[in-house]
Amino acid sequence: MRRLLGMLLILALTVSVCHANTQTKYETLSIGSKGEAVIRLQTRLVEAGFLTGKIDGQYGKGTQKAVYEAQQALKDKGHSLQSDGIAGQQTLGLLYDDTVMSPFIDFTLGASGQRVIALQNRLIDLKFLDGAADGRFGQQTLDALKAFQQRLKAKGAEGIEVNGLADEATREYLKPETNLSRFEIRAPEFFNDAQPLSLTDEFLNAKSCLVVNAKTGKILFAKNPQERLYPASTTKMMTLLLALEHGNLDEQHELPAITGEVPRDSSLVPVYPGEKMSLRDLLYGLMLRSGNDAANAIAVIVAGSMEQFVQRMNERAAELGMTDTHFMNPHGYHDAGHYSTARDLTILAINAMNNPEFSAISSALIYDLPPTSKRGTLQIRDTSELLNPLSSYYYEGAFGIKSGYTSAAGFCYVGAAKEGEEVLLATIMGSRTRNRGWNDMARLFHYGFAKLKEK
Repeated sequence: MRRLLGMLLILALTVSVCHANTQTKYETLSIGSKGEAVIRLQTRLVEAGFLTGKIDGQYGKGTQKAVYEAQQALKDKGHSLQSDGIAGQQTLGLLYDDTVMSPFIDFTLGASGQRVIALQNRLIDLKFLDGAADGRFGQQTLDALKAFQQRLKAKGAEGIEVNGLADEATREYLKPETNLSRFEIRAPEFFNDAQPLSLTDEFLNAKSCLVVNAKTGKILFAKNPQERLYPASTTKMMTLLLALEHGNLDEQHELPAITGEVPRDSSLVPVYPGEKMSLRDLLYGLMLRSGNDAANAIAVIVAGSMEQFVQRMNERAAELGMTDTHFMNPHGYHDAGHYSTARDLTILAINAMNNPEFSAISSALIYDLPPTSKRGTLQIRDTSELLNPLSSYYYEGAFGIKSGYTSAAGFCYVGAAKEGEEVLLATIMGSRTRNRGWNDMARLFHYGFAKLKEK
């Protein structure tokens, strides 16, 4: 009996030692730790909803707080560990155990944070969710996720349940690298660019868009063209037009104090109060650098005051038939009362491009601002990827006119393209990113030229 007990004890010790030897050893992480191990930890904490800050590889107070909250949550689930905000062997072993972490990583109604934003952005890309990614898992996000799951299940996806839960199987299908083509999802990433005339609304990222024959104004493609949206810096097309109609482009002006009165996060030329420069130079700064400081200066030089200039902007919009547009400033910085539509911006562009000076300035790629008392010669460039031959988003034949971006507006662009004797003008509003916007512009141009050739 003693011999049997001894053998059993040796066997138990052997199994214990083997288990200990195969268990992953983790480096203890705490305040001041840096590097890949911290990035992995932060990524896991974000996935589980404990960390909402950025993943930067720096173990600071935010990461410490997230680790402490994770430890507390694990203790509430019956796991025995110390809540001290230090990611030691036991804490990391539990955090990296998918079975243990399943209740936290799988999420649904009521969840919030970065992981929800990532989910919403993907559902928006796939055209199951409308609106912005606000990081709150509400009923709209739940319905979108269920619709996505229903589509997968109906098309034979393995392991998918229609439960409104962002579980492991669902998250795997939501990864951008997962091939979803067999599930017949109509989204921009699945469009066949070799068939431009098959373009429909679902294959465009922008909330609203319009492409027209620039010579006749005939509409070739439209998506929500009269939806009121924020135009961001495409507003500056009107500012340029009014300045050109004012004339005296080469007259020198001392820039007024309001030149520097712009929000801190504004795009700038930069130009400064007290500098002397021509209206022409300001206009190039307005368009190539999208300078809000230049817009303010132009407004006062042209109309005498900001208020009078904005009034003139709205009067000119009415004259042009821009019935769903209202301006609050000359640059497009966000204001709830400052809005337009793809239709109205297209009307503005068509009329403005008939002015040779407008066409030249809005199509310029590079310009040298002469020296002033405050600086030397300043070379400015257009940063549009659509117009840069070195960019993967370059579109041969594209030229002008104006881009715009704010967090509220998303990315907007009004641009033209020429092929042979044909000229198109396209407008997009409300794209989530610039790159998605460039893709939309290219598809609209391809469609427009194909449509013209078809006839």
